[in-house]
Amino acid sequence: MKRIYKLSLIAFFCLIGITAEAQKAQIKYTVTPGVFTPEDEVVVEIDLAGSSLAGKEPYIWAFGAGDAITNTLWTSSPDIAKFTKVTGDKWKFVFIGTTLYNKGASELIDKPFSFLVKTKDGGIQSEDFSPTKFSPIMFVPTLLRHFPLRTSQYDALSLYLDQRYASTANNQRFSATGVNIKLLDAAGNLVGQEKKNLPLVKQKDGSSGYTFLPEILFTIPDGQVVNKVVYSFTGTVKDVNGVTVSYTTEEAEVVFLDLK
Repeated sequence: MKRIYKLSLIAFFCLIGITAEAQKAQIKYTVTPGVFTPEDEVVVEIDLAGSSLAGKEPYIWAFGAGDAITNTLWTSSPDIAKFTKVTGDKWKFVFIGTTLYNKGASELIDKPFSFLVKTKDGGIQSEDFSPTKFSPIMFVPTLLRHFPLRTSQYDALSLYLDQRYASTANNQRFSATGVNIKLLDAAGNLVGQEKKNLPLVKQKDGSSGYTFLPEILFTIPDGQVVNKVVYSFTGTVKDVNGVTVSYTTEEAEVVFLDLK
């Protein structure tokens, strides 16, 4: 009798597990593009028609590469996790990996992008999806470049000069000695004092670079939001008469992510 009772309990709990799995919303989804890096814009499109999520407002719960910023409280997802309605039961969610996971690109490469769709209170959810992993970033060589491509005022930033990709004679021939850097707020006002002719470090690939933390290199007032870095490289070049003169490249800028 006890054996029959134990078998009945096992069967009962197995049935509960199967039922719970069956209750997960069966939805359709697409992720565009199919292959993406941590810095690409990605669109997740879902179709809730015919599922237990039909007619409900869907929210994303993203994981795989760590908990996304959308994952606050399971029973009360924030507005930033809500999909945008397209039409009927079709919705979309747009994200960039570095922003969604609040991590640097190098931390996300080869990590999976996984997600599920749920109601705000978590009462209904889809199954877990893991469509792909974050791909390495394709390097595009240019005269002036920076790394990482997307960053904030609190992260280390590297600025590079690669004269192999210069499009003018002076940019190709001048002897670089330093980099000029200034920080600007959203209104275009200077934050702190511009730093001039900061020393460059020669890289293995022949380029020259300078790495810094904005909040250490500059005196940024508490609560001050920095919008971007503007930089140029400086040095000397021979003019048409063979005289050595000062030379500065055109400026380039790095717009910071807004982490508010």
